[in-house]
Amino acid sequence: MSASLAPSPSASLDRPFAVPRMDALASKNGRTRSQRVAWALAGLAGALAWLGLRFWTSLETGPPICALRQVLHIGCPTCGFTRALASLAGGDAGVSLGQHPLALPIVLQLAAGWLMWGTGLVRDRSLIRGRWIARAAAANAAALLAVWIVRLALGTVPL
Repeated sequence: MSASLAPSPSASLDRPFAVPRMDALASKNGRTRSQRVAWALAGLAGALAWLGLRFWTSLETGPPICALRQVLHIGCPTCGFTRALASLAGGDAGVSLGQHPLALPIVLQLAAGWLMWGTGLVRDRSLIRGRWIARAAAANAAALLAVWIVRLALGTVPL
Protein backbone atom coordinates (compact mmCIF):
# COMPACT_ATOMS: atom_id res chain seq x y z
CA MET A 1 0.00 0.00 0.00
CA SER A 2 1.40 3.39 -0.89
CA ALA A 3 1.98 5.98 1.78
CA SER A 4 -0.62 8.36 0.31
CA LEU A 5 -3.44 5.81 0.53
CA ALA A 6 -2.74 4.56 4.03
CA PRO A 7 -4.89 6.14 6.73
CA SER A 8 -3.02 8.25 9.17
CA PRO A 9 -2.91 6.89 12.72
CA SER A 10 -4.50 10.06 14.12
CA ALA A 11 -7.45 9.91 11.69
CA SER A 12 -8.87 6.79 13.30
CA LEU A 13 -8.53 8.32 16.75
CA ASP A 14 -10.15 11.64 15.83
CA ARG A 15 -13.33 10.29 14.19
CA PRO A 16 -13.72 6.53 14.42
CA PHE A 17 -17.35 6.65 13.15
CA ALA A 18 -19.09 8.89 10.64
CA VAL A 19 -21.38 10.72 13.04
CA PRO A 20 -22.24 14.42 13.13
CA ARG A 21 -20.02 16.40 15.41
CA MET A 22 -21.84 17.52 18.54
CA ASP A 23 -20.31 21.00 18.49
CA ALA A 24 -21.80 21.57 15.02
CA LEU A 25 -25.25 20.47 16.24
CA ALA A 26 -24.99 22.62 19.34
CA SER A 27 -24.01 25.60 17.19
CA LYS A 28 -27.05 25.10 14.94
CA ASN A 29 -29.44 24.70 17.89
CA GLY A 30 -27.98 27.78 19.59
CA ARG A 31 -28.39 29.76 16.39
CA THR A 32 -32.00 28.59 15.99
CA ARG A 33 -32.77 29.49 19.60
CA SER A 34 -31.27 32.96 19.24
CA GLN A 35 -33.23 33.49 16.02
CA ARG A 36 -36.45 32.52 17.79
CA VAL A 37 -35.65 34.91 20.63
CA ALA A 38 -34.97 37.68 18.08
CA TRP A 39 -38.29 36.87 16.36
CA ALA A 40 -40.18 37.00 19.67
CA LEU A 41 -38.48 40.27 20.67
CA ALA A 42 -39.32 41.81 17.29
CA GLY A 43 -42.95 40.80 17.78
CA LEU A 44 -42.97 42.23 21.29
CA ALA A 45 -41.43 45.50 20.06
CA GLY A 46 -44.05 45.72 17.31
CA ALA A 47 -46.88 45.06 19.77
CA LEU A 48 -45.56 47.67 22.21
CA ALA A 49 -45.17 50.22 19.41
CA TRP A 50 -48.72 49.47 18.25
CA LEU A 51 -50.00 49.88 21.81
CA GLY A 52 -48.09 53.14 22.18
CA LEU A 53 -49.56 54.43 18.92
CA ARG A 54 -53.02 53.37 20.08
CA PHE A 55 -52.83 55.85 22.95
CA TRP A 56 -50.63 58.44 21.25
CA THR A 57 -51.97 61.94 20.85
CA SER A 58 -50.54 64.33 18.32
CA LEU A 59 -48.58 67.19 19.78
CA GLU A 60 -49.39 70.05 17.42
CA THR A 61 -47.61 72.63 19.60
CA GLY A 62 -43.90 73.31 19.44
CA PRO A 63 -41.45 73.21 16.55
CA PRO A 64 -41.77 70.46 13.95
CA ILE A 65 -39.40 67.54 14.32
CA CYS A 66 -38.99 67.11 10.55
CA ALA A 67 -35.79 68.80 9.31
CA LEU A 68 -37.17 69.22 5.78
CA ARG A 69 -40.22 70.97 7.16
CA GLN A 70 -38.09 73.22 9.39
CA VAL A 71 -35.75 74.27 6.58
CA LEU A 72 -37.90 74.28 3.42
CA HIS A 73 -41.35 74.58 5.01
CA ILE A 74 -42.70 71.55 3.14
CA GLY A 75 -43.55 68.11 4.46
CA CYS A 76 -41.28 65.16 3.78
CA PRO A 77 -42.31 61.92 1.99
CA THR A 78 -43.35 60.39 5.31
CA CYS A 79 -45.19 63.47 6.57
CA GLY A 80 -48.36 62.32 8.33
CA PHE A 81 -47.13 58.72 8.62
CA THR A 82 -46.98 58.65 12.43
CA ARG A 83 -50.45 60.17 12.67
CA ALA A 84 -51.69 57.63 10.10
CA LEU A 85 -50.22 54.78 12.15
CA ALA A 86 -51.86 56.16 15.30
CA SER A 87 -55.22 56.37 13.53
CA LEU A 88 -54.77 52.85 12.21
CA ALA A 89 -53.89 51.54 15.68
CA GLY A 90 -56.99 53.30 16.97
CA GLY A 91 -59.09 51.41 14.43
CA ASP A 92 -59.80 54.27 12.03
CA ALA A 93 -58.47 53.07 8.68
CA GLY A 94 -60.31 55.77 6.71
CA VAL A 95 -58.63 58.61 8.59
CA SER A 96 -55.32 56.74 8.36
CA LEU A 97 -55.54 56.53 4.56
CA GLY A 98 -56.22 60.26 4.41
CA GLN A 99 -53.22 61.08 6.58
CA HIS A 100 -50.84 58.85 4.61
CA PRO A 101 -52.05 56.33 2.03
CA LEU A 102 -49.05 54.00 2.46
CA ALA A 103 -49.34 53.42 6.21
CA LEU A 104 -51.72 50.45 5.91
CA PRO A 105 -49.83 48.67 3.10
CA ILE A 106 -46.50 49.04 4.91
CA VAL A 107 -47.95 47.78 8.20
CA LEU A 108 -49.41 44.77 6.37
CA GLN A 109 -46.02 44.09 4.74
CA LEU A 110 -44.25 44.23 8.11
CA ALA A 111 -46.81 41.91 9.71
CA ALA A 112 -46.57 39.45 6.79
CA GLY A 113 -42.77 39.52 6.95
CA TRP A 114 -42.80 38.84 10.69
CA LEU A 115 -45.21 35.91 10.21
CA MET A 116 -43.10 34.49 7.38
CA TRP A 117 -39.98 34.82 9.54
CA GLY A 118 -41.67 32.85 12.34
CA THR A 119 -43.03 30.23 9.96
CA GLY A 120 -39.55 29.78 8.50
CA LEU A 121 -38.11 29.25 11.98
CA VAL A 122 -40.72 26.58 12.77
CA ARG A 123 -40.14 24.80 9.45
CA ASP A 124 -36.35 25.23 9.82
CA ARG A 125 -36.03 26.93 6.43
CA SER A 126 -36.21 30.58 5.54
CA LEU A 127 -39.23 31.77 3.62
CA ILE A 128 -37.78 35.25 3.21
CA ARG A 129 -34.91 35.81 0.83
CA GLY A 130 -32.62 38.81 1.11
CA ARG A 131 -33.32 39.89 -2.44
CA TRP A 132 -37.06 40.15 -1.68
CA ILE A 133 -36.39 42.39 1.31
CA ALA A 134 -34.24 44.67 -0.85
CA ARG A 135 -36.89 44.72 -3.59
CA ALA A 136 -39.69 45.49 -1.13
CA ALA A 137 -37.64 48.29 0.44
CA ALA A 138 -36.90 49.78 -3.00
CA ALA A 139 -40.56 49.50 -4.03
CA ASN A 140 -41.68 51.16 -0.80
CA ALA A 141 -39.14 53.96 -1.23
CA ALA A 142 -40.34 54.52 -4.81
CA ALA A 143 -43.98 54.50 -3.66
CA LEU A 144 -43.22 57.00 -0.87
CA LEU A 145 -41.50 59.29 -3.36
CA ALA A 146 -44.34 58.99 -5.89
CA VAL A 147 -47.02 59.69 -3.26
CA TRP A 148 -45.00 62.65 -1.99
CA ILE A 149 -44.68 64.16 -5.49
CA VAL A 150 -48.42 63.77 -6.11
CA ARG A 151 -49.25 65.27 -2.72
CA LEU A 152 -46.89 68.18 -3.37
CA ALA A 153 -48.51 68.79 -6.76
CA LEU A 154 -51.99 68.67 -5.26
CA GLY A 155 -51.04 70.67 -2.19
CA THR A 156 -52.24 67.91 0.15
CA VAL A 157 -49.05 67.25 2.14
CA PRO A 158 -50.09 67.55 5.80
CA LEU A 159 -48.25 70.12 7.84
